[in-house]
Amino acid sequence: MKEVFSNYRMADKAVTIVKSAVQKYIDSFLNPAGVNRNYLTASVSPVGLQFVTDLTYDEQMKASPNLRKTYLARFFAENVGRLPSILLIDTGVEIIDSGINDLVGASQNIDGSWEGFLLSYMKVTLSITTATLSEEDTSTLATMLALMINPLATVINNGIIREHEAPWEVRLPLSGVTLGQASSVTLEGDTKTTVWTRAVELACEFETQIGIKVPPPVYTPLQPTIGQNGKPIPRFLNFTPNQEIPLGGSYPLLIEGMLLDYYLGVSDPSVALVTSEPPYMLQPRAQGRCLLLVIDRSAKANDGTNITKSSGYITDVPFIIVR
Repeated sequence: MKEVFSNYRMADKAVTIVKSAVQKYIDSFLNPAGVNRNYLTASVSPVGLQFVTDLTYDEQMKASPNLRKTYLARFFAENVGRLPSILLIDTGVEIIDSGINDLVGASQNIDGSWEGFLLSYMKVTLSITTATLSEEDTSTLATMLALMINPLATVINNGIIREHEAPWEVRLPLSGVTLGQASSVTLEGDTKTTVWTRAVELACEFETQIGIKVPPPVYTPLQPTIGQNGKPIPRFLNFTPNQEIPLGGSYPLLIEGMLLDYYLGVSDPSVALVTSEPPYMLQPRAQGRCLLLVIDRSAKANDGTNITKSSGYITDVPFIIVR
């Protein structure tokens, strides 16, 4: 199999995609050049618009003293010691059963390989935490985030985040967004500096299709069994020793490895008959036991070395005719 599909293996990938998609979506508001900046400009006070993501430190100090560089990050390592900041933290993944069958499409290729698409559906819970040096700024940022997620997301894209030609879709919640209480912590070794934090809790839906490909099967021919006389023994595909065959109808025989010189016979024609050439059919005649024989017509006459059976004998299979 080209790719082994596993919802559990996809969970980590789903978290990464969802966090990246939500980060880009938030940046589209906080970046003055973002596609959704005008929605924020028309919705919040100038105090909220001072938090932007496109400034460098020098630009903030020299060219834009009224704007504040805001760090928007998905991992703690990207945001150590930087304020004001917005940090996306994943708090859980729930794998959702998409229905009776995860297979949403399949095709058989000319070369015998098989391709299909499997649906993967999950809920990724995020805690988007804002942090600044004042309670007011922290609450302003957190309230703006809640506004971006709902109701602005409903107006802009119905809460759906996509990327061009990407095989996934992230859906922001239409309800259930929770704005937590503000809390503060004093920095270790600096009793005068207090950091205020506030989190927006939400559950995003993640859906994608995973392509899998199974290569064409490799058939390994069976090695024939060789009898005592050096001849290969045919293999019966639907006929086993001591099989019961009912009276009242013919029984087709499927045999693999019959040579041109082989033919079929029975040990007791009063119990059953068989066609000697293909298509092979066993015809029950009366209750009893019998042997189905495979005989080689090209074999030489018995030279006395085989006492119990002629040299033309290949194999036999016992069977029972029942009413």
